[in-house]
Amino acid sequence: MNQIVLPKRTSRLRAAAKAQSPAILCASAPAFCYLLARPYAETGICDDWSYIKMAQVLAQTGHVVYNGWETPMLGWQLFLGAAMARLFGFSFTAVRLSTLIVAMATAYLVQRTFVRAGIRPWNATLATMTFVLSPMFVPLAFGFMTDISGVFCTVLCLYMCLRAVQAGTENSMTAWISVAAMLNALGGTARQTAWLGVLVMVPSTLWLLRRRRRVLMIGGLSCVVAIGLVFAFTRWFSREPYTIPEQFTFGAFDLKSVENIVAMTMRGIAALLLLLLPVLLMFVAPLRRANRRMVVVLAAGSLSFAAMGLVLFLHHGLDHWLAPFLDGYVSARGLVDVHSIMGPRPVILDDGFRVLLTVATVLGLLSLMAVFFGKIPGLPSLPNRPASLSWLNLGMILSPFSMGYIALLAYRASFGGFNDRYLLPLVVLTLLVLVRYYQEAVKPELPIASAVLLGFLACFSIAATHDVFAMYRGYIAAIDEVRSSGLPATAINGSWENDGWTQIEAAGFVNDPGIKVPRGAYVFHPVSVFPAGCDGHSMDRVPAVKPVYALSFDATQCEGPAAFPPVTYRTWLSPHVTSIYIVKFPASLRQ
Repeated sequence: MNQIVLPKRTSRLRAAAKAQSPAILCASAPAFCYLLARPYAETGICDDWSYIKMAQVLAQTGHVVYNGWETPMLGWQLFLGAAMARLFGFSFTAVRLSTLIVAMATAYLVQRTFVRAGIRPWNATLATMTFVLSPMFVPLAFGFMTDISGVFCTVLCLYMCLRAVQAGTENSMTAWISVAAMLNALGGTARQTAWLGVLVMVPSTLWLLRRRRRVLMIGGLSCVVAIGLVFAFTRWFSREPYTIPEQFTFGAFDLKSVENIVAMTMRGIAALLLLLLPVLLMFVAPLRRANRRMVVVLAAGSLSFAAMGLVLFLHHGLDHWLAPFLDGYVSARGLVDVHSIMGPRPVILDDGFRVLLTVATVLGLLSLMAVFFGKIPGLPSLPNRPASLSWLNLGMILSPFSMGYIALLAYRASFGGFNDRYLLPLVVLTLLVLVRYYQEAVKPELPIASAVLLGFLACFSIAATHDVFAMYRGYIAAIDEVRSSGLPATAINGSWENDGWTQIEAAGFVNDPGIKVPRGAYVFHPVSVFPAGCDGHSMDRVPAVKPVYALSFDATQCEGPAAFPPVTYRTWLSPHVTSIYIVKFPASLRQ
């Protein structure tokens, strides 16, 4: 008897391992990129200096202590970072390793979710790699921002909702949907936008299961309890000292707000499509057998884009409407293009290459529109897969979440608070829809050309990420040079991230006007008028920093170069060698 059962069990295990291997390959991609990019720098990058400080305090004291810069709650991500600090000893790199773990889990989960949604394994793997190897995901995977944690929680909720709809028994349905609600309530404590899972995605899934009364009753109860937890967490966070609670009020909504929303919507869509190019450009090939309707759609779309481009150029100039379209984590000056030190950062994407990327993005979108509205003759008829969902059911799960998330982005855009990294969840959902549509409307599998484009994308992402960390290591080397003369850290206007860390070390919190608890913590400091060529970005928030010297990419900034040699760092992308200068801060502005 054993001789009959064991081979069957072995074959099932082998089949399961074979099915999981593409997802494991996707999960290994962030670790491989980590080894190549050498992403270490003992300083903050973007906003993660504040979060890493919290992880350090949590590891040392066991208490969650905010410091005046946090709008996300951080939640479980903070405890994971603190655990890494306790395991390896505190360093920025040790804490950031926790995000790499989450990034690997996200990659695995995205691939399995795509397969669950009816996408073929090859297509699901390429789509996942398009996301994981994008210039948006790679640098975020090596920092301690909350974006990766938010995407992980969103995809986890989606995966469980798909499992609930596809489950064969009511017990399984109930378990999947209930766990999805509770885990999302807990998971969203890292990044609160992920709570759209329990607030929107889970109820949408319950609507699909509404004929299963037991599932609806128990799942609905779990959802209510989870939403109660969301409100409890939010209330707790709003009462914690030195937090910056999100204010969901528009204030003065005027014509400028509408212009911001329209402009950011157009640029946001373009930035989203740019990240999808390895898949989006595969819709160009079907144009070789275009019918009359496809030609009409392509011509009308081309004329529309040409007219719109001319209007935008005449009214707003060209720079903002060329790829990468949005500033922030992906820009013409490289990755993580935040205001860190004085002077313009070197450009790595010239206008010619940006025009090429822009044309490719527009071409991909026009091709997709032509295929969608043109109805290609002779398309392959693909058999339905048992695990796939109908488009109606898939849309019921994805559409309400997407609309809710876009509404939050519109709120941000209304007052200019929009960042390209906010697009990450939409990249996953758009890839899912785009790839499934491709395999049903064009070809069963994505061509090798998609993998080739993906390879170019990965090379850029890895190289640009390496260069970002090299730049931040250059900042630290320049600061150490000044410190070696005997000056304290407070005497240097270094990178904004380093100034924030110095402020917390000296005063315990950042002097942010958004602090409500404790009352009176924020102290108003008159905004100094800086001379041309000497930018004191947000110096009022770090009053403990009283600079004598500042870092700059331009030696002519402020009062010119100090008696310190410039620090150079090397990059893989052009210009390959960049200098950081130490300039004299104006004596009249020294606090």
